[in-house]
Amino acid sequence: MTRVITHNPPPQVLINVVNPLVRFALRSPLHGVLDSALLTLHVTGRATGRRFDIPVGYVEKDGRLVVVTQHRWRGNLRAGGDVEVTFRGRRGWMHAQLDEEPALVAFLLRGVIEQIGWQAAGRRLGLKVAAGRTPTVAEVEEAVRQYDLATIALTPSGAPTHRRGTERQETRS
Repeated sequence: MTRVITHNPPPQVLINVVNPLVRFALRSPLHGVLDSALLTLHVTGRATGRRFDIPVGYVEKDGRLVVVTQHRWRGNLRAGGDVEVTFRGRRGWMHAQLDEEPALVAFLLRGVIEQIGWQAAGRRLGLKVAAGRTPTVAEVEEAVRQYDLATIALTPSGAPTHRRGTERQETRS
């Protein structure tokens, strides 16, 4: 079967160079330039307690901010709950729901691709659609499985009852 979707994330070395600049811009008065596409997740490692400030792309869908990732740091969000987020220049709390089930991830991603257009999926999600049309759920699920993709749905929440690791440490994604 020909792959309808390929995943083209930027090289890790480029991410390592650019992320500090993006983190700075997202928390500065310059944040407006990036607000429609990027936010920063402030994730605390479950085992280490280490803080990670991770710039990620997002798409607004049905009142949620949807993030697509293949990175291992997502495991820190498996329990669900609240996560600190810098969004539109403000730092606050959002509820994070990680989904790693391929069929469910594919269903949500297909809806996102349909909303933003298959052409924009490459720029916004790193998913290049070679078919020249919105892919089917089955085609998206094949890509989800191939590239180990997951989604994180962020929704507004109140402050969490427990904050771990108040120190800030900026690291790479």
